[in-house]
Amino acid sequence: MNMIKKTIAAFAALACLTTTADAADFPTKPVTMVIPFVPGGSTDPVGRFLASALQQKWGQPVVVSNKPGAGSTIGNAEVAKAKGDGYTILFTTAAFTTAAATFKSLNYNSKTDLIPVAITSSSPYVVVGSSKLKANTPSELKELAKSRELFLATAGLGSSAHFAGELFLKALGAKSKAIHYKGSSEAMLDMVAGRSDIYVGSVSAAVENVKSGQVRGLAILGDSRSEALPDVPTTQELGLDAAAFQWFGVFAPKGTPPEIVEKINADVNEAMSTAAGQEISRKFGATVKTMSVAEFGAFVHKEIDTWTALSNELGVAQ
Repeated sequence: MNMIKKTIAAFAALACLTTTADAADFPTKPVTMVIPFVPGGSTDPVGRFLASALQQKWGQPVVVSNKPGAGSTIGNAEVAKAKGDGYTILFTTAAFTTAAATFKSLNYNSKTDLIPVAITSSSPYVVVGSSKLKANTPSELKELAKSRELFLATAGLGSSAHFAGELFLKALGAKSKAIHYKGSSEAMLDMVAGRSDIYVGSVSAAVENVKSGQVRGLAILGDSRSEALPDVPTTQELGLDAAAFQWFGVFAPKGTPPEIVEKINADVNEAMSTAAGQEISRKFGATVKTMSVAEFGAFVHKEIDTWTALSNELGVAQ
């Protein structure tokens, strides 16, 4: 019996050494990075920058594969079903967590089928109001909401911007109706035309329209003002419990060895912390952000829980 136990222990130790060696050598063949959005926008160029940086570091091709559709869930599902060996990874946004809160019948489990590996950067959300809106501040907006329903333009049902907008309106205690568009560009066009009252989106998507006076910056969702819109107050300053931000991150299929997950995390953090990584982030109104694997995992799961609770409250889950 003792001999059997020793043999099992020896095999376990050998397996551990093999996994560690595999992680040290990873990757030894091309890696596929799935981006669940169409080329263009902000996700694709940031993802392609990261793919190029990792390719240079790893000495192996990192091939970008755009798999858009169904609120990013088609690409998510493809990676969730991939082999857990680190050779297929997902580069996505906060849409990962809002999709989990919006769609009841996903063919993957957002908490167990995909491992949060690394966050790369984040961008604050800004609340903007139509130039035709008879409210210049959140307090005036709150007063206006006492007399009529507010119209919230969104980049799509269940989008991260949609949930951020609903979070802000809930904190404000305002009655509202969401108007869903096919993307942020369409939503902003109707905001400029005055057909919607407010819109919540990334600073990069709104900054030029705010600076030109086509829309008004009302609040930054969080505790830090944006360098791009320094005159716009934060929700913390305004005493509103509404904090949310857009983020980019890397995920891997379940079963990916922890040592490989940790290696990808370290290499992503290193790539994004370079001057080039910081520059590509600034270009899209974001700043580089790093977390450990454990920190990013806890953050993602907390977001899923937060947005799921809000989704149930609003009755938007499909």
